[in-house]
Amino acid sequence: MNPSPLAQPGSQDLNRFILDHFAERSVRPEGVIAQSWHRSIVQHGLNPRGRNEKVILTAAEIRRHQELNQEYLAIAGQGVTGLSKRVAQAGFAVLLSDENGITLDSRLPAQRDPYTQSGLIVGARWDESVVGTNGIGTSLVSQHALTIHREEHFLAANARMSCSVSPIFDPLGKLKGCLNASCLDMDGPKEAQHLTLQLVVMYARMIENAYFRHSYRDCLTLALKPRDEISDLASEQLLALDEGGNVVGANHAAFVAHQKGRQLIGRAIDSLLPLRVDELLDLSKGGARSLMLRTLDEEALIEVALRIPAGAPAATRPVGSYVAPNGELNRSKPASPDLEQLSGRDAGLQASVQRLRKLLDKGLPILLEGETGTGKEAFARAIHAASRRARGPFVALNCAAIPETLIESELFGYRSGSFTGANRKGMKGKLELANGGTLFLDEIGDMPAHLQTRLLRVLAEREIFALGAEEPVPLDVQVISATHQDLQAMIQTKSFREDLYYRLGAAVVRLPALRERSDKAWLIRTLLEAEQQGAYLQPQALEALLACPWPGNIRQLLNTLRYAVALAENGCIGMDCLPAELTRATRTLPLLQTPEGVAGGSLQERIGDVEGQALLEALRQHKWNVTAASEQFGISRSTLYRKMKKHGIVPPNALG
Repeated sequence: MNPSPLAQPGSQDLNRFILDHFAERSVRPEGVIAQSWHRSIVQHGLNPRGRNEKVILTAAEIRRHQELNQEYLAIAGQGVTGLSKRVAQAGFAVLLSDENGITLDSRLPAQRDPYTQSGLIVGARWDESVVGTNGIGTSLVSQHALTIHREEHFLAANARMSCSVSPIFDPLGKLKGCLNASCLDMDGPKEAQHLTLQLVVMYARMIENAYFRHSYRDCLTLALKPRDEISDLASEQLLALDEGGNVVGANHAAFVAHQKGRQLIGRAIDSLLPLRVDELLDLSKGGARSLMLRTLDEEALIEVALRIPAGAPAATRPVGSYVAPNGELNRSKPASPDLEQLSGRDAGLQASVQRLRKLLDKGLPILLEGETGTGKEAFARAIHAASRRARGPFVALNCAAIPETLIESELFGYRSGSFTGANRKGMKGKLELANGGTLFLDEIGDMPAHLQTRLLRVLAEREIFALGAEEPVPLDVQVISATHQDLQAMIQTKSFREDLYYRLGAAVVRLPALRERSDKAWLIRTLLEAEQQGAYLQPQALEALLACPWPGNIRQLLNTLRYAVALAENGCIGMDCLPAELTRATRTLPLLQTPEGVAGGSLQERIGDVEGQALLEALRQHKWNVTAASEQFGISRSTLYRKMKKHGIVPPNALG
């Protein structure tokens, strides 16, 4: 039978095409299914009465696809199991596919044989180019939830099946795969499958939302729910923001809600809602309460709930941004301080630097531990510059600054054609780019568990396999890692691999917080001189700087000095040049007589270090204005909220 020459048939042409090619069928589909029948013949050259030649991947190919989708499988597996529990007794098989129509997971009813014989198994290909119109393949093409019922399948051999399918999208709006529920020999009209389809859609949205929350667990996230009517799971919009208030990720409901406007990723939140991110944080008390707002485009009434991640990296840079800070390839010696300059006149740091110099070029991985702002990356660059690898590349990857879905390709790279949407020329990963030089893994504690396993294997075997590569690439790198987290505690909670810790931490160097350094006065003068030659501090101003607890460490000190230099007359920095809040925060704190400002007890019980005390005093001085307090310390509002959570500090009106 010769295919129709129609490329983009209209409804009348499509009806004629169906009559010509499917005269024996008792159904006359329209829309998506009719278009799929046309594609199956015209584009794919399939015969609707041909044999159902199932295409099943080999065991090795199945393992490869499952490894490439390990994170997706782990998250979606709970949804597959949940849906199966509700439909298996009714005779439904539940399948999870990738974006190419290959099944990655399946749950079959008790009588398995009829389903396995029909190809409802892991490793089967269900894209339209192989089997024509079917639930998974056609849903992937149309990117809509649908039911393909019995004779609506292109191949007559598949007319026993009724399949209800929903596509699954990742937090960047890209198609990730499908969730499918299929039954065999189910009598009754297509309309009887409507409830099954709704269940499939519900679980697909649950998978998407779980994927979103996992990917952006270290970001500020918003949940937007319509309030004009009873809302369901499918209408809840989830947005992830960087610390500048720009959207870096969203669930499918958010993309659908804003598809009529400009691109969602990268938009400022105040172009969607009538408040800036700092105002949202302040009005919600850091996520302690939800807000009722109207959207700017349709003025719809919505409930907005914020989530500040617990234990997230306390950094002033956007933690949800795709581009890792300082992730560029640098083949020249970086313009940064050397090890002696960084150690200053602090005896402890000087001893650490002496040990480091003995460890250089011995092939030992180095782990830098310290609070945010203590200069871990500067030390990593200095170590690189002092080594024999100084002429090689210094490549940095911030494990907390890249969405988890992208870390694997960033770290290991991929070859041409590895996956849908990949760069046609492939991409070298950070490991390969660092060959012959130094790889700096910042915030290593935020590396996903499955990538910890892969990294451990790479470090042990000293070779890397890019995604889609057939041959390994020998690896010759100095690995330097850094973290502000307690990795030993993470090992106890099974969130960090113990064997990887010992592989990365052959040499562990702890960088002291600024408040712990014995050379603060020298450091202040040195940084001031570097900022503006000739500037000097009056004694009272120096005393105030020395008394500050510096929760933001050297980063906060630099911001304060730059502020002071800008206000100084003729280079003379007095008390009037310092942030007024800084001088108040350095005063001795009175004992609390009431639990105001501290959740669950007195000051002595709840705040045991100077950082917490300084935060509490600054918040009181600013009458609990978080924006003003964060500006005082030179840190972001999200970081300040995290530190408040760390020390158990809550606003007085938020106490129960």
